[in-house]
Amino acid sequence: MGDGEGTTFMQWRERAQSEARENQPRLRALLLTAAVVVVLAIVVGVGILVLF
Repeated sequence: MGDGEGTTFMQWRERAQSEARENQPRLRALLLTAAVVVVLAIVVGVGILVLF
């Protein structure tokens, strides 16, 4: 399950990056911001699980 999600995420990220290059820089910034928010949410969630 984890491996499948990993490859799917990698494919999605590559597609998002290639689309961002084709489109305006604003969309690329939006995708980058969304990725950062997701990573922060995961880190915070794991931190909360570890602490409690």
